[in-house]
Amino acid sequence: MPLSYEFFKPNIILLAAILLTTLALHFPPKLRPLFLPPAWLLTAWSFASVQGSIASGGLVGLESYTAITCIIHMLTLPRILYFENHSLLSKAPETSNTTCSNKLVLPPSRPSISAACWIWNNPRRLSRQRLGPTSAPWPKILKFALFRICKVGIIVLIDRIFVQKAGGYINATSTILDFTPDQEPILRRLFVGDEDDPILAHQLLLRAFVCVSWIWTNILILESYHAILSLLFVVILRFDNPEDWPPLFGNLIEAWTVRRFWGRFWHRIASPTLHICAKIFSQRILKLKPGSAVDKAIVAFGIFFLSGLIHAMTAWKVGQGESHRDLLFFCANYFAVGGEIFVSTLLRNLLCRTKYEALLRDARIRVAGKVLGFAWVFAWFFWSTPRWLYPKILRWSLKQAILRSRA
Repeated sequence: MPLSYEFFKPNIILLAAILLTTLALHFPPKLRPLFLPPAWLLTAWSFASVQGSIASGGLVGLESYTAITCIIHMLTLPRILYFENHSLLSKAPETSNTTCSNKLVLPPSRPSISAACWIWNNPRRLSRQRLGPTSAPWPKILKFALFRICKVGIIVLIDRIFVQKAGGYINATSTILDFTPDQEPILRRLFVGDEDDPILAHQLLLRAFVCVSWIWTNILILESYHAILSLLFVVILRFDNPEDWPPLFGNLIEAWTVRRFWGRFWHRIASPTLHICAKIFSQRILKLKPGSAVDKAIVAFGIFFLSGLIHAMTAWKVGQGESHRDLLFFCANYFAVGGEIFVSTLLRNLLCRTKYEALLRDARIRVAGKVLGFAWVFAWFFWSTPRWLYPKILRWSLKQAILRSRA
């Protein structure tokens, strides 16, 4: 699909929904629900306008991120315009349970627009003490801009020099047969073996590349989008301070378990919104006691399940196919996290009050445990990721082959 109005149509409609949301926040809280249906419908229209395109990015492209953004915005709109009484006044708290004393429409101004943008553009639920435009000095802003540009530049440079070259080498020696269903299992083939279907070094290398490439692709694209938006709101518009835009991803060194990978390293763009939805289901529909073990387990599963559902809907909308694989992948990660918690708790209880308890506090043992943890995380994605992505890559490759045959 060439870059045309139809290609950018979903983004244009989504921008209209965002502008309407910004306008709605200038009205008294009792009138804001009136804006909810049109804003929600505009966002749904934006999602419906998304069309998958092989030419614009393969498995990961602008369409996918637009679709996911639409879904997240649709989920946050009821909270923004109905359930919470946000105030755009500079001396008022950002969210209040009481009705705003201003009963008239607040005239749009630089401070009010800045506050409204922060409200709808804060899916991570970050805290901020002020609501008005930035008060940061220019040297601090320029330092922030330079850091963000250099950070993205380094990421792009690594992608060009190493990742793309490695991907090009692996793809040049790969065929459609490397992504067929019989290539998805690995444990049985490794430990049992099959003389008629031996595991080749290329297949292991391909599998290793696929299990980390999706992580790198998300870092590359999301960090780039995040840098562009941060430069827009901090440097150009000067609505936000540099500290209002903390990094999306955590430290990779912290990801030595699957639980820490998702909780400490991975971005939390949708997690707070999904957490609210899961809590509503657990505590208001299932009537579970807040904070109980069952409630925590249901809420945690709900976050993974809804995340998988969002990715499945996106995969269906952009034509990736195999949408159920997205749902299965995220749900499988929930059970992997649960298994980690069970094993670590069992091990701790077994060693507690024994002569081996001191090993849990030994620095060398802890370092060795982290090394084994990284090996476990890699092994987990080495096993699970191809079951998620191989069918999508196979489908995309077949589409490419059909298009080339018709050319």
